[in-house]
Amino acid sequence: MDDEQVQMFVAATNAFGERVHAVDDAQWSAPTPDAEWSVADLVEHLVHEHRWAPPLLNGLDFEAAGKVADSEIVGGNLAQAWDDAAAASIDAAVADHALERTVAISRGDTDARIYLNEMILDAVVHSWDLATAIGFADPLSDDLVDYAYLGVEGAGDLSESGLFARPVDVPEDASTLEKLVAATGRDPRA
Repeated sequence: MDDEQVQMFVAATNAFGERVHAVDDAQWSAPTPDAEWSVADLVEHLVHEHRWAPPLLNGLDFEAAGKVADSEIVGGNLAQAWDDAAAASIDAAVADHALERTVAISRGDTDARIYLNEMILDAVVHSWDLATAIGFADPLSDDLVDYAYLGVEGAGDLSESGLFARPVDVPEDASTLEKLVAATGRDPRA
């Protein structure tokens, strides 16, 4: 795996997985920094997102990919559901020529590398969400945070996409992780 983007995707996926496996039974219903989601909701969101990656990266259209992604019900063991979805999405991303394709996502045909960067950003930000919710102390790697932040730095107001809340102001001396989280509408110091 010489491709830096694929390495960052694997690292982001693994970082989220570490946090999933740190959730104890009493924490699944705990709130997260994303006010709409509990810990279980957040993990289900990422499981669902990673179930979409294999059919999309294998060239299925949006409707067919949705049938594959939605064919399995998350069910009770969220950590196992995460492991299965993460392994499948990593396998799809590292497959020969996977990132040379166009993927058919909800907004239309998108370069697979753009799609993968969006998945990296989502995994990094949601790793912070999950760590914050469960009190997971191990930090995300600086390389991973820097890579994810490159995708949003200078991108303007991410809330205009409808996917994020309005950015939160942070001091100029804030860490890169704090700037990244703030750009997605989360208050890193709350």
